[in-house]
Amino acid sequence: MKLSKEQIQYIDDYLIRLGVKFTDVRLELIDHLASGFEQSKNDVKFEDYLKSKIVFIQDFEKKRQKIIHWSYQREMWRRLAMFFYKPKYIPFTIMMGFAVYWMQQLQPNKALTLILVVSLSIIHFWAIISGYSNYKTFKKLQIAQPLYSVTTLPSLFLYSLGAAETLLENQYFFIAFWFLAILFNLAGGIEFRNKKNKILEYSKNFVR
Repeated sequence: MKLSKEQIQYIDDYLIRLGVKFTDVRLELIDHLASGFEQSKNDVKFEDYLKSKIVFIQDFEKKRQKIIHWSYQREMWRRLAMFFYKPKYIPFTIMMGFAVYWMQQLQPNKALTLILVVSLSIIHFWAIISGYSNYKTFKKLQIAQPLYSVTTLPSLFLYSLGAAETLLENQYFFIAFWFLAILFNLAGGIEFRNKKNKILEYSKNFVR
């Protein structure tokens, strides 16, 4: 039995009353619930069917959040790996390796460290500003909630600078630390940009 537009709207209103605030979650749940009811026995009342799915609805939202979060993390790691095997990235990776080695040979001082920190911080400031400028759209979508987690791991390099200050005096640690810091932050920045653009494109049809 095909559901009417009124019944579809009823499902949406029902989900809102249950506290499902994200538009993308409601769209998926509407599809699941509508398909499930259409395939169920005809003697099942529409309202009773929805009430029987309350636990499913609550679990669906929580599980989807975890799936999205970890998928973003995997994408960030895949992006990082590309710097070591993708032909278009490898020249840049080699160049960065030599650049960090060269900086270490120059006996880095506080000014050089400050330049490195500011350069990497720009990525995180851009992510914050970009997210704020699209706040009205992002707050309505669950897929946008874990977006900043893409830059969480890369930012640890900046937060750990104080603790690693003594270790950075070792030339090998200095090279490894800044080489990985640059690549991690670039990978996080690229993934943030790509995810942000996909979310904005996805939202065009239904988020106002």
